[in-house]
Amino acid sequence: MAMTPKEVILATLRHEPHDRVSNYLTDVVNGGFGFGNGPDFEKGPLGGGLDGFGVNWLCPSSGGGAPIPEPGKFQLDSETIVDWKKIVKFPNIMEDDWEARAKWELGRGNRDLQAVDYGSGNGPFERLAALMGFEEALMSIALEPEATYDLLNAICDYKIDVIEMAHKYYHPDIFTNYDDIATQSCTFMSKEAYQTIIKPVHKRMYDAAAAFDMIPVQHTCGKAESIVEDLIEIGVKGWTSVQPTNDIETILQTYGDQICIIGGYDTVGAPSKPGAAAEIIKAEVDRDFTTYGKYPSYIFFGFLLENSLDPEQRKRRLEPLIKAAMQYQ
Repeated sequence: MAMTPKEVILATLRHEPHDRVSNYLTDVVNGGFGFGNGPDFEKGPLGGGLDGFGVNWLCPSSGGGAPIPEPGKFQLDSETIVDWKKIVKFPNIMEDDWEARAKWELGRGNRDLQAVDYGSGNGPFERLAALMGFEEALMSIALEPEATYDLLNAICDYKIDVIEMAHKYYHPDIFTNYDDIATQSCTFMSKEAYQTIIKPVHKRMYDAAAAFDMIPVQHTCGKAESIVEDLIEIGVKGWTSVQPTNDIETILQTYGDQICIIGGYDTVGAPSKPGAAAEIIKAEVDRDFTTYGKYPSYIFFGFLLENSLDPEQRKRRLEPLIKAAMQYQ
């Protein structure tokens, strides 16, 4: 008897035998941030507005409606970060209707057949950047490492509270921390800075998730292959959404018995562009399954540039991607 999609993806993440390559797009039902915006306290309401920290999010059409902190309206900089305790106000996550949100989000799938992944948007570094901008966040890591580390740990404390609520209302199989710390060429910060300032905070989060029997997964776009060993060391079982700017095959060959690679799809080039023809999308899907699918620790995942404010457009855009991948199921 063929394994269910849920059995396949969980077996892959646990490095257990499975009968096919898992397709994240169909094998998972998402809660929190992922295929939706998640709770308002993370990235504000759909379409823009204030989040639980008082950051105002905008959804410019030039970015496909994806939310960004309002430029020039940051709460901190690399000088005032030493006073973050007086400035930063953390949200009361208990004000969110967790039960209703979980019921609605999980109602989009079937947890008996699909794994449940709770996505937590704005990981510690992304939240730091939302409060002060990327440049000032990176300057703070260099100039005020102690204050920055303290603030990141406070953000981590808040995230652990989120993990506890996610466990209570979603009972997820997977916990994904969305924390983009890389460009297409390298990580934003040096490896040493990551290991000293951010890695211990990530570890605390993943330890908390694992304590609730959630499989820890880190989402980081860009070229972050330099910290793969660090991710493994802190308990990450899967790295998503891995782009081909990384040497994916070498990672799978070298570390495939310790971490799973979720991604592979070219989300920067022609296959991801609006209006990409179905044959271009199919060719890229075929490349992914042929090149990476022979490794037991690979999970297919692709996403396309879209209007994130239009759920129907998102659905239409994903249809050719899912159809192309289904031939391998």
